[in-house]
Amino acid sequence: MLSVFGKLFLLLVMTAPLVATPLSQSTISFEVASIRQNRSGSANSNIRLLDGGRFEVFNATLKTLIRNAYDILGFQLVGGPSWLDTEYYDIEAKTQAPGELTKGNLPKLLQSLLADRFRLNTHWETKQGAVYSLTVDHNGPKFGPSTSAVEPGMNTSKRPGRAKMIGVRQPMSLLASNLGNQLGRYVLDRTGLGGEYDFSLEWDPDQTAESNLPSIFAAVQESLGLKLEATRGPMPVLVIDRAEKPSQN
Repeated sequence: MLSVFGKLFLLLVMTAPLVATPLSQSTISFEVASIRQNRSGSANSNIRLLDGGRFEVFNATLKTLIRNAYDILGFQLVGGPSWLDTEYYDIEAKTQAPGELTKGNLPKLLQSLLADRFRLNTHWETKQGAVYSLTVDHNGPKFGPSTSAVEPGMNTSKRPGRAKMIGVRQPMSLLASNLGNQLGRYVLDRTGLGGEYDFSLEWDPDQTAESNLPSIFAAVQESLGLKLEATRGPMPVLVIDRAEKPSQN
């Protein structure tokens, strides 16, 4: 299953974003789009941005598409049909403009596609609940503003006993989002740190007495000079009011 913007877009999160010419701000929909149900039973999903403003999806659920379109984590999505996370789709689409598709263009285009072909209708709500607060430790952050010349990117990898998160030219809001994905709980960015940063974080997601790496909470404090604290606070949620299965074409 795909993961967002952390797990976010597979190519946009696990590798550096593509270099492309931005589309016009007036472009709000794909020129053409083909959607077919995927019945392969494959365990793999993929979202790709291609040359010429082309966009391809392989084996993704509507839930995955919505998460990528609105840059949210799974637990921020409320409601929806019974098939929201059980039916899979392949999509081929192309933009109206000749410029290549970018990470910045995609959310609005994908939102338009979902509204048009899945008849998706949503609204935002704010709910109070259990969250984590990401703040700066008393000694200050252990990283500074990015001086990297490479393209921005976020890479999170996991294997038994070891997980690693590397950010290049990323805002603290994206760090908070990725930490929330690992913790299964919304993380509020209360660091007050603006701009873009490079950081690296390594921890053991399966803590035992024999662990050689710290927990994610200890790693955030020891490696980054930040703190994760459990609290109650606001969490934006996207409520699905309507969604229909698309016509096959």
